[in-house]
Amino acid sequence: MKRGWAALILILVCVGLSVAEWQYLDGSIHACVQMLEEAEAHMERNEFAEAESLAQRIDRRFASNEGILDILMYHSEVLEVSKGLAELCRYAQAGSTAEFLAVSGRIRRSLLSMHSTRIPRIGNVL
Repeated sequence: MKRGWAALILILVCVGLSVAEWQYLDGSIHACVQMLEEAEAHMERNEFAEAESLAQRIDRRFASNEGILDILMYHSEVLEVSKGLAELCRYAQAGSTAEFLAVSGRIRRSLLSMHSTRIPRIGNVL
């Protein structure tokens, strides 16, 4: 009977850690996506300084979470987003609206893809 309780406790710990991971990823990714959308709106209105400031904030926020994201995600996905954010900052600084919006869209798709592949579904588990 003791083995049964130990197994149950381990299962509950795994489920609890999975829920905590999901909430952390969900919050981090959605915050970055919202900030990207705000930066895009600034670029479309030719508010380059605000867009640059926001792009730098997104880059700093993502960099501060990068260590944890490297553990929870594939390193190549995290690296792709990180490189894209560096490009985003350069394009905002240069005032290149078209390039900024293209890179922003690519980053958003990467983030949302990372998010959707971590949704606890049978297809993602198997």
